[in-house]
Amino acid sequence: MKRRPLRPGPPAERRSALTRSSPLRPGPWRKPGNEERSNGRAPFAASEAQRDKMRGAACVVCQQTKGITPAHLAARSLGGCDDPDCVVPLCWMHHRAYDTGRLELLPHLEPRWRHEVAHAVLHLGLIGAYRRLGGCRT
Repeated sequence: MKRRPLRPGPPAERRSALTRSSPLRPGPWRKPGNEERSNGRAPFAASEAQRDKMRGAACVVCQQTKGITPAHLAARSLGGCDDPDCVVPLCWMHHRAYDTGRLELLPHLEPRWRHEVAHAVLHLGLIGAYRRLGGCRT
């Protein structure tokens, strides 16, 4: 079967108007009683006390003050809690690198964030905390 090469032609014309037949339903973040997150983004997995700790803080790694998120040293799935000592401030870029195991966080935490490191050891144990904070994720 012989094929003809594609040639540019006139742009396609719209045959029907793009209208919605039914109204959009609000997502779970727009339900009544959940007005605190009115910007439509999913809420952080952090308590109010943890978010208060991040206000005015700088990233532990780069000292940037914009885009700071609370990074759990001991993830909730690993036994972390809502205590403010469970989190340290990280910018979104370093938070992503830490969560994926590409960032060795331990050198940046010592000595200023020693209390938070000790809290992570309570949840994970000494070797587990060293593996998580040292970027040794396997």
